[in-house]
Amino acid sequence: GFDPHIERTVAIKTVRKDLVDPDLAVQFMGRFKNEARAAGRLQHPNIGRLFDGGMTPDGRPYFVMEYLDAKPVTEYCDERALSSDARIDLLIAVCDAVEYAHGHLVIHRDLKSSNILVSDDGQVHLLDFGIAKLLTDGQARETELTRLGGRALTPEFAAPEQITGAPVTTAADVYALGVLLYGL
Repeated sequence: GFDPHIERTVAIKTVRKDLVDPDLAVQFMGRFKNEARAAGRLQHPNIGRLFDGGMTPDGRPYFVMEYLDAKPVTEYCDERALSSDARIDLLIAVCDAVEYAHGHLVIHRDLKSSNILVSDDGQVHLLDFGIAKLLTDGQARETELTRLGGRALTPEFAAPEQITGAPVTTAADVYALGVLLYGL
């Protein structure tokens, strides 16, 4: 529950009002609660923490997350002209976080450079479990919301099964990690 005595700086992520279909809001909240519960239980030093979420009075979903003063991994690497070995070290930290999530039966489904931030001290932070799925019987199926509202994915990083709408397994995250490695 909410403790009004805890003070912290947070980031709030919401959906633009013009992108929310009111008919899907109830379905979204059910999905959001399940996925927020899954992401909220992931306690790993390389996974950004999700504190809370809900709906705004005008019906837009929002997430309250750990605020990070960090940059996307590709920008961080390029600005510092990091060597291949240093870039691979960062990717290993990302892989560790993804392995941890998979061990807790959570598939991220949207691994991309803008969801992987690096702080000035070199700490990797995997973010945005907003479209994450809980595994059931080894795979995650699209929800009614994503079938009606369109699959949530980033085409450049999406595995073939995500593009075609087939059941998604942890292999989708591994595919995205390969794309990220290539980009780094």
